[in-house]
Amino acid sequence: MSGPRHVYRVLGIGAVAMAVTMVCPFLGIRYMTIRAVLESQELRYIFCTIRIPRTLAAFVAGGGLALAGMVYQALFRNPLASPYTLGVSGGASLGAALCIALGAGGSMAGFSMVSMGSFAGAVGAVVLVYTFAWSRESNSITLLLAGVVVATVCSGLIMFIHYLSPLRHSFQIMRWIMGGVDGATYAFLAVMAVPVMLYAGVCAAFMPQLDQFLTGDSLAHSRGVAVRRSRNMFIVVTALAVGAIVSACGPIGFVGIMAPHACRLMLGGARHRVLGVCSFLLGGAFLVVSDTLARTLAPPSEIPVGILTALFGGPFFLAILFRRKGRLQF
Repeated sequence: MSGPRHVYRVLGIGAVAMAVTMVCPFLGIRYMTIRAVLESQELRYIFCTIRIPRTLAAFVAGGGLALAGMVYQALFRNPLASPYTLGVSGGASLGAALCIALGAGGSMAGFSMVSMGSFAGAVGAVVLVYTFAWSRESNSITLLLAGVVVATVCSGLIMFIHYLSPLRHSFQIMRWIMGGVDGATYAFLAVMAVPVMLYAGVCAAFMPQLDQFLTGDSLAHSRGVAVRRSRNMFIVVTALAVGAIVSACGPIGFVGIMAPHACRLMLGGARHRVLGVCSFLLGGAFLVVSDTLARTLAPPSEIPVGILTALFGGPFFLAILFRRKGRLQF
């Protein structure tokens, strides 16, 4: 149940997330102050044109991935489900790798060909998963297994393309797979933020149904939930949102699986309407901090943020596992 205690904790998490998002643009290889930004045209350009859109893009991407992870974990009743469970990451990476290997470096209607290929690959992966699942009994287990198959095949094809590509393209493929929000602009932010915000709105409207999914399909159906239709709706909108994020930022790992569990640890048995808000805020703040460290730790180079999220997320996930004595609960 959600009560005043949960509200206060969510407000606290929101305050921390806001503070992180406001402070991190000032941090980096070159520390900035408000006064320095106001007085220096060069610093003002760096702050307003580079750091602010990059920080906001990291927050939106992290929040969207965390929300998607929470939805899939509830939908499939699987604590290890992630935003990439149905092969979205593999399909997106395969689409991007193909575009890079073929030298499709241009743009169309303001979108880079790599991003468009990545999004098409993500959508294609979900279509394949559904095609495989609907050819048999369509249930959560079938969808999960189909997702594993599609992700594995995509991974093999990516390695094949990577192996045959010249060194320049091979490096670009590997760098894209590591993920990152470097180079983010306000246009980049808008392209990613619009689908993520629409996705968050859809989730907010239908979040009570996720509470019923945890009781099992039969009981959820007896309580008035159109199980198959609702599951399909959640899967499709989640896949589209994650596809938009991955096509812009690459497959950034562990945010979507770690943040929901951290929120459950802090909020206990809160309903998904509360967990969704908390997961979005915590996932966004986590990726903002990770990206700030990524552009600060190894000057003048930048560490791909996907490396740091894996380094932070893995031990954190193990800590939660040990804290719960080897059991991950909803």
